Amino acid sequence: MSQPYPVQPGGYPAPAQPQNGLGTSGFVLGLLGAIFSWIPIIGVIAWPLSIVGAVLSAVGLSKANKGQANNKGLAIAGLVLSIVGLVVCILWVAAFSAPVATL
Repeated sequence: MSQPYPVQPGGYPAPAQPQNGLGTSGFVLGLLGAIFSWIPIIGVIAWPLSIVGAVLSAVGLSKANKGQANNKGLAIAGLVLSIVGLVVCILWVAAFSAPVATL
């Protein structure tokens, strides 16, 4: 019969690995923010997604640096995607506000 959990030499189950739900959710929100930021009108949705994604990824990264979480790479990717989404949103605002300012 197979064991559902890894067993240590003493016969006790191994402790669960720390997970990083904040880093994962920050990655998902950063990815959605980076995707939606390229669409001109729908890109308004990208602002909150990218901001919340950056905050969650930063918290997840700090947890990973402290050893409380194990997916540091996913948190870094979420932070990078969130920053890319925010930069694209800022560029869209600059591109649309320049013609309006000349009127």
